[in-house]
This record gives sequence, C-alpha cells and structure tokens, in this order.
Amino acid sequence: MASAAGARVVGVEDGAGSGLLFHHRGNCFLVLPSHVHGPLRQGVRVAAPGGGEIGTADVVYVAPGGADVSLALVRGGIARDCGDDWSRLPQRLTGRLEVGQMLIVERARQQATEGRRVLLHEMNFRQLRLVPAPGEAPDLFGGTSGAVVFDQKQPVAMVLEAESSDAVWAIRMDEVVTLLSRFMGEMPAAEAAAPPQPGAEAQGKAFQVLSWSAHPLPGSQDPQGMAAGAGAYVAPLAPGEVLTLELRLTDADRLRRVRILSAPGPDTAVPKRIEIITDTSDSVGRRPNRMPARDMSPDGIYDNQVGERYARVLRIRILSTWGGGSPLRIDRIVID
Repeated sequence: MASAAGARVVGVEDGAGSGLLFHHRGNCFLVLPSHVHGPLRQGVRVAAPGGGEIGTADVVYVAPGGADVSLALVRGGIARDCGDDWSRLPQRLTGRLEVGQMLIVERARQQATEGRRVLLHEMNFRQLRLVPAPGEAPDLFGGTSGAVVFDQKQPVAMVLEAESSDAVWAIRMDEVVTLLSRFMGEMPAAEAAAPPQPGAEAQGKAFQVLSWSAHPLPGSQDPQGMAAGAGAYVAPLAPGEVLTLELRLTDADRLRRVRILSAPGPDTAVPKRIEIITDTSDSVGRRPNRMPARDMSPDGIYDNQVGERYARVLRIRILSTWGGGSPLRIDRIVID
C-alpha cells in the first residue's frame, strides 16, 4: 500500500519503527519518535519499503520535555523523493478529528507500506488513542512506533506508544508541528551534527573576494584569507541585518554549482537563509540573476546546483543563522 498523497512513510533501523519524510527549502528531514533511534544520533538507517531507496539520517533536534519527538537531516538516495513540503503539515486540526472517526495507520515494513483501519477512541489537545476498526486484526504491537495516522490524504498523527496489541497512543500532527517550529526557526547548538570536512572538498573555480560587509572577529580570517585556505571567516550578524560577500570569477565565465561549508561549534552559528545573485558583469551595467533559494542545512552544508549559467560576479547574502545565533562561521566556498 502506498502512502497517501505526497506524504512518505519510511522504515527506520531495519524495522525498529517508521518515520515521516518532509522537505523544507532544499533540505530533506525525517520526523520520528526519539525512542526509535535511542542513543544513536548519526547514521540512522532509513529505507523505503520494498528495498528501494536507502539513506542515512543525523538527528539534529530532539523536542524538549520528554515529548519523544526527534527531527533528523536525511542524506542519500531516499532524499530524492522527500514527500511533502513542511508547509503542508497541519498546523491546526481542531474540528477535523472526532471520537469514533475512521482513520488509517500506515507503518513501514520491509516489503511494503502496511495500512490498518483504526477508530479514534479518545483524544485530547496532544494525543489520540486508536483501536483496530471492526474486522482488523489486533496487531498494533512492536514496530508500530513512528507509524503515521492519516485522515484521507492528510497526516494527522504519529504513533508513539503501543498500549497493547489492540490500542496505541499517537501524538497529533499539529502538536508535532508546534514542537518542531522552534527548530524550523532556530537551531539549538547542543543538538548540532558533526562538523563537515571542508578539506575533503574539491578546489572548484578560482575567484577573488571583492568585498564583505562585516569585519572578521579577532582570531579569524577575513574572507580573502578564508578563500586562500588560511582559516574560517567568523563575523557578527545582528538580528535583521544581512551579511554580504561579493566574489568575482577570475578564470571562467560560467558556473553550475555553489557550495558553502560551515563547521558547527558551541561558540559560532551556522548560516541558515542564504541568497545568491549572479551577474555577467561587475560594471555599472549589471544584470542580476538570482539563484534558486536554498537554506544551508543545520550541519553546515549549502549546496546549490543550477545547471549552467554565465556569471562573472556572485553576491552571497546571509540573512539568518540556525538558532538566531552570532557570530556566524564560514569555512569554505567552492564554485564549480
């Protein structure tokens, strides 16, 4: 049974549970119960039912207060089809759910996504209690954690706990959105994933740094030094301000990809919202052309691929950081 609409239910850790994929501004995320991944925070295995695409997920946020909800950043082939956009998850389910309503629970199995009809037995502002519908087997047991509850095409809850084989408790999806909205606007530094490895990246095209809008902090490099490999550029970014770098390609007149790397750390912030504007000229007769919008991922990797375009100048504008923190850090810029 395929998941409803664009929602995508996937398996986690070879049958330990399920999770729901969604995408947001160029990144693929997985929401799942915290107890499914346990102490494992990096390299959580994710697979499509039926042995299709696979990938790994690094946990980047654990909801506070014992909510048993985690968010992970997904890499690998499975991220090519990352389900619905974050904006399609329900922010408010009041009036849509009622006791006695028929719903569908979908959980990922090795061979296929398995669906079960359930009845909404009890509910409150945070949770639903679900029982098998008449004619359904009472098999809501181990491995159901992370299964997604649908009302027609809309995901409305995620199973957290099996009370018994014939009853489960699920957290409402609007409560999940509330818990994760903090992450989507900010990133707690304590939950950041392992730093990227800037030295492993290709050199890319040669460029010259023409200007930058914020002075580097003492002990860090200015953008010219950063581009030469002397160290990271670390600079303040106050709320509402924009940090701008202007670069010029020196040996080429076209590009197809821009990567920016930032190593997460307790004393610096990873850039989040990034805009890049290319231009075929650095003279007064400029012809700006915006690249598609992308966020840097919370583990410090920005990768924007645009096919191929003519360009001599790039203006990189950093509008925000994960967690709203300052100063931000840039370890490397690679242009291909």
